[in-house]
Parts: sequence; C-alpha cells; structure tokens
Amino acid sequence: MAVSGRGVDTPALVNERALTTSAGELFTTFAPQIAALPATERLTREQLQVPEFLLHRAGRLAIYYAPFDYINPQAKVVLVGITPGFRQMEIALRASRDALLAGDTAYAAICARVKYQASFAGPIRRFLLAMLDGIGVPQALGIPASASLYAERSDLLQTSAVVRHPAFIDGADWTGHTPPVRGNPLLRRYLWEVMLPELRAVPAAIIVSLGKCASDALDTLVAADALDPARCLIGLPHPSGANGHRHAQFARVQPELTQLVAAWFGRSDNDA
Repeated sequence: MAVSGRGVDTPALVNERALTTSAGELFTTFAPQIAALPATERLTREQLQVPEFLLHRAGRLAIYYAPFDYINPQAKVVLVGITPGFRQMEIALRASRDALLAGDTAYAAICARVKYQASFAGPIRRFLLAMLDGIGVPQALGIPASASLYAERSDLLQTSAVVRHPAFIDGADWTGHTPPVRGNPLLRRYLWEVMLPELRAVPAAIIVSLGKCASDALDTLVAADALDPARCLIGLPHPSGANGHRHAQFARVQPELTQLVAAWFGRSDNDA
C-alpha cells in the first residue's frame, strides 16, 4: 500500500520507518533528496513540502521528513513542543544539505547537530530560555544559564515534540488543535510509538511540556501510567510570540514548577 501526495506515491516502507527507525538510518533514506536541494540561502515551502519528503498524508494533514530523530540518552532536560514548524524544518534541511555538500558522511552526527540548530529556533527560543531560567533549571543543573543547553552543555538537552516530524494542515503549520491528537489515528501513533519511546530513552531527564498540546500529551501518558508524573513539568506556556498571554501564563505556574524542578533534581536516586 502507498500513500499518495500531489500525485506521487510514497512507499509505505518509508512511512513505517518514520515511526520506528533510528536517526542515522532514516537520514540515509532521504540524504539523496536533501543533497539535491537548491543551493540557495533560504529554502521555500514549494521546495520542501513536496512528495520527495512526504512521510504521511491523512486528509488535510501532511507530515514531511526533516532530521529531528536524534535522541540524547544522557540528557537531563527534555523540551516537548508541538511539532517542528516550517521555519525549523527549513533550518534543519538547509543545514543538512550544506553538511552533505561539504562531504560529511557521519549521518548520525549531522542529525544531532542540525537538531540543536533548528529546534525552537528563532525568537521563541529567547522566551523559552527565560522560562527555564525562571524555574531554576540552571541552578539544578549547575550551569550558568539555560542558554548553555544550546551551546557548550548541549549534552544535557533533548528536544522533542508530540509529532516529531513537521506536520501541516493544508500547507500551514499544525498548531496542535485541529485535528486534536486524541481524534486522529496517525497523530496518536506518533504520540505512543515515537514520543513515548523517546521520553523513555532519556530516563534521568525532567520533561518540560510547552503549550497546551504538549501538556495534554503528557497528561495522556501519565494517566495511562506510561510515564512517571514526578518527571513531568506540565503547564508552561508555548513560547511562540503568537501566544500573547504567555507572560501571564508563566507567572501563574512559575512557583509550582520551580518547586518541581528542585524536587526532581534533589531526588537521592537521580544522578543529575
């Protein structure tokens, strides 16, 4: 069986591998398409939201490949967003293209590097890091500031998402609401078959959900006894500038989440 997108069939094998395959192996599948991308300063939706990168299509929902598969099992903090938006997709694929054209063949290393470049990239990262500073993450980890997680202490960070690969509705970024995860079989598969194993692969990390979609996803997993609630920080607002209430939302949850951070990293059985 094949999934159709813009008149071109994508093999079901690739679709299933998106749910089960390691970062380097899946990157191998798409490396030729990535290397063939135009050598332009910025890539466009017309160049990236194409059948060559299509993983799944379900009605108005389309999910495309971008190298966000890397897992850092030694991480102490996991940041969970909704899904990589087009901006993050573009950065990751452009950086991957440049690495391939430069002759880099260490695919797993490329995946690790570009994921840190692209995850929560842009203005949202500034507010994200300010929130982490505000709930005591640097003190708990013994680092100067949360910005270190995207610099010299990236070994402490894992970034994740409810849907690991970029998801779009009618070509626009999926915001996590329409369709909701619970009402869509494909999105539920990403939650249970991709996100949950990823979170379990970093057992010493505290898990920080960003926004309602990510919070609802963690709530679902906790309610099913699939995750330890002690390691789940639920309630931080999404750091996007489109969330005009994020400062007020953060002020409401800051005291409780600060206590949870201290409690998790203060556990005697935690080697953070």
